[in-house]
Amino acid sequence: MEAHSESKLNNGDLRSLKNCWVHFVAIGGTGVGALAALLQDQGAIVTGSDGPLYPPMSTFLASRKIPMKTEYSSLNLEGATWGLKFEFPQIVVVGNAISRSNVEAMRVEELLALQKIKRMSHAEALAESAIGDRKSLVVAGTHGKSTTTSILTWALESLHKNPGFFIGGLPKNFESGCRLGTGNIFVSEGDEYDTAYWDKESKFLHYRPHWVLCTGIEFDHADIFKDLQAIEKMFVKLSAKTREGFLLIDSDSSPKPASTEVLAAAIRERGLKLFRYGKKNGSDFQLLSCQATPIQKSTLGTKILFKSQKWGSVELLSPMTGEHNALNLCGVLGLLIASGELDKPEEAQKFLSSFQGIKRRQEEVFVSDELIVIDDFAHHPTAIRETVDAIKSRYPTSQVAAFFEARSATSSRQVMADDFAKCFDNADALFLSPPTKLNIPEAEKLDVFSLMESIKARPENHGKCFVLNKENMALVEEFRKWRISLKSQNKKQVVALVMSNGPFGGIHKILAEKG
Repeated sequence: MEAHSESKLNNGDLRSLKNCWVHFVAIGGTGVGALAALLQDQGAIVTGSDGPLYPPMSTFLASRKIPMKTEYSSLNLEGATWGLKFEFPQIVVVGNAISRSNVEAMRVEELLALQKIKRMSHAEALAESAIGDRKSLVVAGTHGKSTTTSILTWALESLHKNPGFFIGGLPKNFESGCRLGTGNIFVSEGDEYDTAYWDKESKFLHYRPHWVLCTGIEFDHADIFKDLQAIEKMFVKLSAKTREGFLLIDSDSSPKPASTEVLAAAIRERGLKLFRYGKKNGSDFQLLSCQATPIQKSTLGTKILFKSQKWGSVELLSPMTGEHNALNLCGVLGLLIASGELDKPEEAQKFLSSFQGIKRRQEEVFVSDELIVIDDFAHHPTAIRETVDAIKSRYPTSQVAAFFEARSATSSRQVMADDFAKCFDNADALFLSPPTKLNIPEAEKLDVFSLMESIKARPENHGKCFVLNKENMALVEEFRKWRISLKSQNKKQVVALVMSNGPFGGIHKILAEKG
């Protein structure tokens, strides 16, 4: 790496980054690599450390020529390690997956005590470097944040607003998940996960919101939150940080209506504007109907009937499938109309027609006449159920095989077992891998053997194919046998829906080659 001489950081903030060294601890975390690229674009010299990374983040960082180490070390905080003339980074951005006992975190604390560095969380760095005093639109909620934020951002881009944005995934309409933008609007995916080891409150509290779109509240992040009420408290705190108003999913559409109403009461108490969206009669922005339909030759989407006071009832064609995506769109339209950014229905159809989606959200990664492999990030029972249903509507004549790996802190715990037993009902087959997370207390671990028996015992699943195995090759071999049995029944095309918030051991490629 080219050597650079030390540069003074004005006022210790992120507004003057020219030749400033910024080091990221856990650069591969959700959206962190995109923020690193944004700071690089602002003139910073960026380095990072993490464990082994996988595509798409590893290839993205390589394309940006951001140097990184795949092992944490105190030496990563020394300029000589990177061929720099700096003694230490001016700023260290620490990801929320890093614990205080991490070797780099311990060195960060030493340097911080000596006033040698500025320590920041990802959320703080985003707020200072990109959001600033712009009109901040935040998308929050347990499910659908990345997709909804991508739709909202693309809508504003199509309306020539040139927004800045931060999205936890990789939207296909843009080169990365984070951009400074030149307009006066910044759009953020508002994650309720904790901010950093020194700040255990939710990241979205840092995003300076003018407007919030909330897709619903449900229990998740069992490693951080004790119960659903603890999550509700974070959303109530978010309402205290919000300046103008909320677009909140209605009680007929929310996964946990009681939790949504707790938030609604707090919003009203603070005198903020409150608009509701969803399927309920009388909601400000109503989804009247959604139906899978061909929108292009051999391509299915959704015909949506949307109602608002300003537009009346209008029909829109969306490239996305599934009721959950129709509701996400309904919320985006409501927010754009309520905040004064969208005027005419034809403008909505224009951005919808060109929306390409987001990587790892119902993404086709292999297509042949007889096999389609889809990659999806779903890992919570509600998201799994909605995704399976969406894929069934998108491929109505195909058999859908669900592959699932319990990998997150919540899905690896027994607390979700009852919900997991029901969420695969509409799949034609299930290929289940045991949890991969190792640091779960034994008493809390998901019992996948009992789970599989509970799934098999449900009346909806009698006669279906179910396989439990920790080896991907074994899962794929059983899948291949199942496909052969289907051909004898003249059921030829199969959709393999792979759901995990991790790489699942590259099973997508194995399915494409051997399935």
